[in-house]
Parts: sequence; C-alpha cells; structure tokens
Amino acid sequence: MNIGIFTDTYYPEINGVANSAYQLKKELEARGNKVYVFTVSNPEVKKKESGVFRMKSLPFVLLKDRRMSYEFANRWIEKIKDLHLDIIHTQTEFAIGHVGRRAAKELNIPMVHTYHTIYEDYTHYLKIPGNQKLKGVVKAFSRYCCNKADTVIVPTEKIKKLLNGYAVRRKIMVQPTGIDMMKFAKTESKQVEQLKEKFHLTGDNHILISIGRLSQEKNIEELIHFTKRLVQMDSMVRLLIVGSGPEEEKLSSLVREYKMEKNVIFAGAADWKDIQNYYALGDIFVCASRSETQGLTYLEALASGKPLLVRSDECLEGILEDGKDGYSYSSEDEFLDGYQKLFEQNMYLSMERTAKEYASKISANKFGMEIERIYRKTICTVLPQKEGQEIYGQIHSIAG
Repeated sequence: MNIGIFTDTYYPEINGVANSAYQLKKELEARGNKVYVFTVSNPEVKKKESGVFRMKSLPFVLLKDRRMSYEFANRWIEKIKDLHLDIIHTQTEFAIGHVGRRAAKELNIPMVHTYHTIYEDYTHYLKIPGNQKLKGVVKAFSRYCCNKADTVIVPTEKIKKLLNGYAVRRKIMVQPTGIDMMKFAKTESKQVEQLKEKFHLTGDNHILISIGRLSQEKNIEELIHFTKRLVQMDSMVRLLIVGSGPEEEKLSSLVREYKMEKNVIFAGAADWKDIQNYYALGDIFVCASRSETQGLTYLEALASGKPLLVRSDECLEGILEDGKDGYSYSSEDEFLDGYQKLFEQNMYLSMERTAKEYASKISANKFGMEIERIYRKTICTVLPQKEGQEIYGQIHSIAG
C-alpha cells in the first residue's frame, strides 16, 4: 500500500506520539508498504529524510517545545495526489491533521485517525477562565475530528470509553503502540558507565527513574514530595528525572527548598537513540501522571527490565500486575509500601524477566501487522467492493 501518516510531532522530538508515528513508519515499511510522513519542520533536522515531508512551522505559543505548521492545505493537495495514497492516517487533530482530512475528502481517500491525547488534561495551558466550558469545547472538537475519519484507533480501552462518552459515532479500534524490544535490549555499557559517573550514581544507590516531559499533567511534583519521605527511610535513594519542559524551574526550586539536590537529579532531555541507556541507569521506573493514554514509557521501562512503581490508572490494564512486574499506588503510603517491597531482598531484580515478558506482549512487529490489518479493513469498507477487490485481490481473507 501507499500510506500517508500526518502528525504534528515526529522524530527527533521525544514524546509518545512522535515515537508511535516513527515506529509505525518503520514497521509498515518492513512489511513492504510505501510510507510517507507529513509533519512539521524542525531546526534540528539537517538532512533530508526518506519519505518525510516537513511543512514550515513555528514554536507553538502555549507549548514552546512543540511546533505548529502555518502552511495552507491547498499547497499540499497536489503533492499528496501525486503519491497515489491508498489510505491516510492522521495522528493529530490540529494543523497537519487538517491537511490530512482535507486531502482525504478532496481525493476520496479512506482515512484512519489515531486519538492519542486527553486534551481535557491540557486546558490549563490556555489560562482561560471557565475551565468546564473550555473542556466542553475540547470534547466537541475531539468528536468532530474523530467523526471525520472512517475508523478511529485508540491505544487503550480507557480512551475508547472516553470517546464513547464524547459521542463519537465512528468504529473505534483498540490498538496499543508496539515496542521495539531489541532497542531496549541493546544498551551501550560504556555510555551507561559514563552517565553513572556524570550523575554521581553508585551501586549502593536505590535509583528511581522518571522519563518524560516536565509538565504539570505529568505530576512530577508528587514524586519529589514522596522522595522527601523516602530520604527519611533510605538515605541511598536517588530520583533521576530525565526530560525537559515548562515545569523544570519550578521543580528545581522545590528540590532546593527541600535541600535534596543530592537525592533528586535532573538529567535534562535525552536523545531518543540513547534513551535505552538512560533506562539502564534505574532500578525502578516511577510515574505519577494521571493523563496517560497508553503510557509508552511504562512499556519502554518494562522492555528494559525495570519494574514499575506508578500511579493507578486504567491504561495500566494488561500491563501492570501488582507483585509480578511492579506495583501501582493511589496514595503516598501505598507508594512507600511499594518501594519497600521492591527493595526488600532485591525483589526488583527478580522482576526483570517478568517485566520484559509483559512488554513483549505488545511488540512493534505485531503493532505494524495490526495497523496494516485495520487499514485494509477500512479500505474494504469504504471503497466500493468491486474496486476494493481490484486493488487488493483477496482482501477479505487478508483482513480476516
């Protein structure tokens, strides 16, 4: 197939949507498809990338670490037409998603949309009075975008329930983003040792690692509060925070206020190509976020053999089983209890194999295969049956 992926964020940016789109392109190409990605320009990208079209963009005024395209859709319709796309897959509701929707409508191309983000949890960035009314607008906009697609993909049942509550009429398919297990198995021991030296980590430390954007919805402040209690129990605890974002200065100030500069370490942002070496630094992966749709970092941590100590969330269903590959918590006491259990008799080490087994259930290869299957089913449904069979032959048997 000729496939067009439309996304407002893409490699080398580091976030769940960018990683998902990047991984999907790789897996679909490995299955013999031709994949074209339409995304934003990025000053960090110096070389031309195969199959990637970048639209002119500027930093988004409300989220400076994200970019927004300002090009008109009309400019790209002819380019998209020349590619003879069989299907369009939008991964954003905004500017570049609009280009994908316009192209799908004007060129009569079947369209799939992945809903990645719970925008209700991000309305605080707008700083507009009347937050409940604003959330109503967000729901209506999400419903509009999803109903423009022929099929909607979500990463978890949690998000399917959310969209059903928004009155989305389209068929909703649950398909988690897959993990490249080999990437997280191939750490570079020399770089890992250099990072340990850089952050003053030793074999005696009990290292909690947090990887992700430093933003309000990630609730990292909670982890710092909990670490203050942990230090009273265990002076060897270290909270290693990997990432950057708008809350960085606020969080750093809190650590200084608590006089925990030795126990809480800010590592800054890490390049995606090296991220497996950062996971290798930790003993346990921690996260306090309530806004995850799937929680790709949870799976990446498990693929790295790191058990979880994370806030309870519906998105953890099928990923976390207490006592098997970590613990979930709903209160500070439960967090502290989970910490003690994991470090009692080095229990976190015995969970390494189980953690990897849980992550392997959602492999990158299976991800590509299932998304391709959804594409074929969508095409078979949308296009006239005769035309669909001419294009894909035995499409019904392929699609199952």
